[in-house]
Amino acid sequence: MAKKHFLIPAWIAAKLPARCRVGWMFEAFLVKALVRLMQLMSPEQAIRFAEVVFRNLKSLLPFAGKIRRNLAVAFPEKSDREIERLTRGVCGNLGIAAAELVIAERVLAERAERFEFVIPNGIDLANYRGRPLVLITGHIGAWQYGGFLPAAFGQRMTTVYAPDVNPYLHDFLLKLRKALPCNFISRDGCMRGLMKELKRGNVVGLTSDTRLDNGDPLYFFGIPMPANTTAARLALRHNCGFFPVRAERLPSTKFRITLYPEIRPSDPDAPVADQARQMTQQVLDLFESWIREDPEQWMCFGRRWPHKVYANAPATSRDTR
Repeated sequence: MAKKHFLIPAWIAAKLPARCRVGWMFEAFLVKALVRLMQLMSPEQAIRFAEVVFRNLKSLLPFAGKIRRNLAVAFPEKSDREIERLTRGVCGNLGIAAAELVIAERVLAERAERFEFVIPNGIDLANYRGRPLVLITGHIGAWQYGGFLPAAFGQRMTTVYAPDVNPYLHDFLLKLRKALPCNFISRDGCMRGLMKELKRGNVVGLTSDTRLDNGDPLYFFGIPMPANTTAARLALRHNCGFFPVRAERLPSTKFRITLYPEIRPSDPDAPVADQARQMTQQVLDLFESWIREDPEQWMCFGRRWPHKVYANAPATSRDTR
């Protein structure tokens, strides 16, 4: 479920529902002011500014506790001090992700200088033009820039976005997103739209590392998590390629976009539901390896595992509000 507020703690919104609209107006004013300020900066300045602001506002961000708890579950071997350091780093990288959305239009205009693409041998995305293709990534690194990969080959990816419940921010944030080389479909009732895109021979991109309460229990960091197998099921249904994509941040506001080898079911003769689970597990294993390389790049500000997992975790992760 989408948050009612980005900056205001849920318990305040719950106790003072009559002031919800005032809270929305305050948040919209603050977000728009920060965006306008970053638009006056160079991309490098905007990135540094956003990272410093979010890193130092960690204690004020209502989802900082969830970041801390997720990290403690994923990395039980780390001390409380290490978890706190990583939490601050994740908050800073969330600021970077926000700035990357703000500077997307300028980055797009300078994409030849700012992007490098890594493609496995034997794969030419130009050969997929006019053929359906499913790309999958996680909320890791510069994940919003995954759409630059198909764009480099003359294709435009269709992806899903979560509408902002703040009526004063929805259109504003959607306009920022549209600077990316992607077509956007609202998360509400998106399946029909995604299937239409694949039937037309287009590219669909999905971000799939979050919990889905009615999802299939698959392993993430060795712990069962109700996972979303939608992307794999779409690829199987339309008999199309299913490729992971990773967007990494490089120095000087440059980016590396890597296309990983195609994910296929380990048992192609199994029922389709089992094949989808097999493929999704491979994807989750890949995401886990990326996160272990640099945990601060993981945008883990939502609960990932069932409540009981946190109840049995170290003290750092026990608050699951």
